Amino acid sequence: MPREIHVVVPGGATVLRFTETVRIGRSESNGIVISDGVVSKEHLELRPLGDEWEAIDLGSTNGTYIDGKAITRVAVGGSRTLQLGEGGPEVHLTVPGAAARDGTVKLPPKDVVDRLFSEQEPANMSAQTQLLRIAVKERRTTETRTFTKRVRQYRVAVGLLVAVSAGAAATAVWQARRAEALRASAGAVFSTIKSLDLDLRRLEAKTGPDKSIQERRARLERQYDDLLKTLGIYNSRTPPDVQLIYRTVHRLGESEATVPRDFVDEVRKYIARWKAEDIRPYLARASQKDMGPVIAGIMRQHNLPREFFYLALQESGLNPRAIGPLTRFGVPKGMWQFIPPTAEMYGLKLGPLQGERTYDPADDRHNVAKASNAAAKYLEDLYTTDAQASGLLVMASYNMGETRLLKLIRAMPESPSDRNFWTLLSKHRKQIPNETYDYVFRVLSAAVIGSNPRLFGYDMDPVFGVPADSVGVVAAR
Repeated sequence: MPREIHVVVPGGATVLRFTETVRIGRSESNGIVISDGVVSKEHLELRPLGDEWEAIDLGSTNGTYIDGKAITRVAVGGSRTLQLGEGGPEVHLTVPGAAARDGTVKLPPKDVVDRLFSEQEPANMSAQTQLLRIAVKERRTTETRTFTKRVRQYRVAVGLLVAVSAGAAATAVWQARRAEALRASAGAVFSTIKSLDLDLRRLEAKTGPDKSIQERRARLERQYDDLLKTLGIYNSRTPPDVQLIYRTVHRLGESEATVPRDFVDEVRKYIARWKAEDIRPYLARASQKDMGPVIAGIMRQHNLPREFFYLALQESGLNPRAIGPLTRFGVPKGMWQFIPPTAEMYGLKLGPLQGERTYDPADDRHNVAKASNAAAKYLEDLYTTDAQASGLLVMASYNMGETRLLKLIRAMPESPSDRNFWTLLSKHRKQIPNETYDYVFRVLSAAVIGSNPRLFGYDMDPVFGVPADSVGVVAAR
């Protein structure tokens, strides 16, 4: 039978004991649940290994550290202190009876007693000492009258431990609430900016630019940037790929301050899928004849995110001659896979072979410039009305069909703060086809890779020519 492992988690007043494999993470399905934003859903696994145990990082977002060094797998013999993410919560592990770590110094009995029962916590306290001090606290309620005098001697020390624990817990709660309030404020400011964008679009279509709204928007942008800096969303502790995800989502009309952690983890999974499939040929095609910058320019002419370019990558692999399967609305054709009714609605001329699954040079859907302009007009209509400036909802509408998805979108409150993709998923996931779910994440993850291919191992320039390394609302636009 394997040795028992003892675990102490942040704020824990008891020692947790295990003899079988146990997982640590945010999810309620774990044996040890730590509700901290730095901790992944399934962060770490403790597994018996002969007379010892081993700790295994489960591909967590923020990593596992010992003495400031990242680890993926480490043996636990004696005592170890693991940190879940840089600056994250610490977990203290002890395997009683196992060999102590190199460098352990044997203390005289008197010093051992002092370290266990002194009023002040000793310097350089090991995880083993912490476990023993907690054990003393656990046993104080079961001490017999024989030890009454000793209990009185240690009462001050116990009081100090309780006070320190309460103070640390109060500080952690305050910091968590402060961060939550800052994120809520940032999300509210961002939603106001999106509302102003929609107002500007409507006014410009009727009367031209409105200077007062533009000035108010600029002030809100500066306020939002200050909130991002205070939150530290783009500081050195945030992994580079996560920063790219935040910036890409931002340009698509969502606040990085309110992006759910599970959403980031899902984007990372889809990035890994693209790498397994090898996205390189598509990125190379985007560079031919400056296709990426040209189409991005068309999107910007319509005040749309340049990342909508990647819809064409997902629809057709950027192939202007692409022919889709026959549908009840006709044959979709071209890079943007327009069906005949939508193509005509946005000014494209259909060719004589429109009903056949063959390339037709007389069909405007095969013309990159004309089809891209039509796509921009169509996307703009979705972007400025029902999708409430949410690029991710626009992507979902483009794939699922506006009629089907708009019924779900219109059931949501008509405001930018309430109409976003993760709210749609949380309320209507069962009604969203897996194809549409997959579509949105593939487009988004491709956009993240294309913004800085070298970060993901591809020796290629960014699709739009400029790395996405700027921070804030103004830069992200």
